[in-house]
Amino acid sequence: MSRASKAMLCMLVVLIALAWLARLRYPGKAPGVRIQDCDAELWNHVYRPERLHVVEPCTAVAGRVVSVHRETDGDLHIALTPDDKSVLNLVNAIHAHRTLVVEVVCEHAPSESQATAACAGFTAHVTVPNAGDRIRVIGAYVTDRDNGWNEVHPVTRVETLH
Repeated sequence: MSRASKAMLCMLVVLIALAWLARLRYPGKAPGVRIQDCDAELWNHVYRPERLHVVEPCTAVAGRVVSVHRETDGDLHIALTPDDKSVLNLVNAIHAHRTLVVEVVCEHAPSESQATAACAGFTAHVTVPNAGDRIRVIGAYVTDRDNGWNEVHPVTRVETLH
């Protein structure tokens, strides 16, 4: 085996080991908490629901709010640093800055015309947290196929913790 082939093989082994370690660190597994009182009607107001793969239909995740942002599709996005890091997958770690994406559907009127139908006649009534708040969110734990990260979407309830 040539020196170049050995170097390539060594690099391949290192890359596989790094990918395996990253997968162990960010497994993206569903929270261990199963809840029974999620509002199934919220799915009628999810813009393009086919993009979401449901991992756990109703669960709870607690953590600290990093940021809150209103999106053009009418959803309120909360970036949450979860207490249980195992809910994050590698895409959450890299592209969502080690946060779990939390989406409250139709929290405000959408400015994106394609999302208007999803929110027609409905506005979510949730307590909007502030950055730094400790909260518990209850909703569906899903993988967003468009982005690749895990989310709680749609959110049934946001509870402030003390």
